[in-house]
Amino acid sequence: MYGLHGKQIEDAGMIAKVLGEDWRGLVAGREGFLLKKGQEGTVRWGHLNNVAYVRFAESSRVHFFSGIPPPGSSPEHNRQWKDTCTPKGLGLILKSITIDYKYPLAFPNHFTIYHRLTEHVSESASPTRLLLSSLLLSSAAQRPAARIQEEIVIFDYRTQKSARLPEHMQDMLRVRWEEQEQTKTMWENRVKQVEEMVEGLEKESWNREGAVEDMGKS
Repeated sequence: MYGLHGKQIEDAGMIAKVLGEDWRGLVAGREGFLLKKGQEGTVRWGHLNNVAYVRFAESSRVHFFSGIPPPGSSPEHNRQWKDTCTPKGLGLILKSITIDYKYPLAFPNHFTIYHRLTEHVSESASPTRLLLSSLLLSSAAQRPAARIQEEIVIFDYRTQKSARLPEHMQDMLRVRWEEQEQTKTMWENRVKQVEEMVEGLEKESWNREGAVEDMGKS
């Protein structure tokens, strides 16, 4: 006979707890999105139209670039990154955006949106562009509501020409890339642990030779 008994019930509860508490890491972290760098929001009424996703992505993109300088960076370096979202000098301009809608966001709901680099700055096909990915998560459904791809061009407003980022800014992007890779590895390992927990529980209960379902008593 099979069904969950004793420790198996405790193990099942532990799996459910992990999925409930760590779902953002299991979904977004394993792709390299930094969980502490996300932006949260609330759906306050009705159903969000497609334009709202573009606004969320823009806000998250500004937040992403403003957060590139690591703690302890000089005021000048912090200012340079903040200025990339203004027409003061070097600007990071959205060239194209593609949104793959996955799940409707409607009241009541909360969401979190993340950004990450999708290619290493040293391996880019063009030194005057950046490729970004964004992930919008629905808290109510605990799943992606949209996946967003963006191409950003680097433009010098002073010369009105395409430009490259200074080396120290490229170095900061390389640091962020390494943080993404470390996050990806950590959460991929966590996903494997959860999968092993589920597989072990299955083998102890129904996925074994001679197992017969326990239908209970009438």
